[in-house]
Amino acid sequence: MDFSLSYKKFINQKTLIKLQSKISCILLIDTSAIDRLLKELHVSYLKNNKYDEGDLLFYRINYKLIDSFGITQDEAKKYHFNYHNHNPRRVSEGYCHTCKKITSIIPIIYGVSEQDIATIKVAEDDKRLIIGTLDQLKKGNKMALFGCKICLSPLPNYGAI
Repeated sequence: MDFSLSYKKFINQKTLIKLQSKISCILLIDTSAIDRLLKELHVSYLKNNKYDEGDLLFYRINYKLIDSFGITQDEAKKYHFNYHNHNPRRVSEGYCHTCKKITSIIPIIYGVSEQDIATIKVAEDDKRLIIGTLDQLKKGNKMALFGCKICLSPLPNYGAI
């Protein structure tokens, strides 16, 4: 008997056993139920802003998967990442009516103290935040908490004070 042929047969059987083992592990968890819950959780948590799944929401969804299906944190993360392979995750984005497109949003800071102005001005120049003016803050006047990173216009739909 040819040694290389029997070795190939052994390797193929070993591979088949590993594959069967993986398939039986997969069948123990109903992935369609996980997919359904992932869709429901995303709709529920992102109903106010479908363009912003920050890390807190990402982990909250993972914990719901862990609680609901008794899976490990790594397994929950894998299922969630797989979900996002088909539904790309969008973080801190919103629709700007001025730019007429979805853009990154940045916070608007109102009432900066004199000693912080230099540091905050650097952050504003890097387009990490917008310095709002206190003159606009009046009783009953709604002020946007976030603005467009491109044109720096306020976006009150994503939070106001």
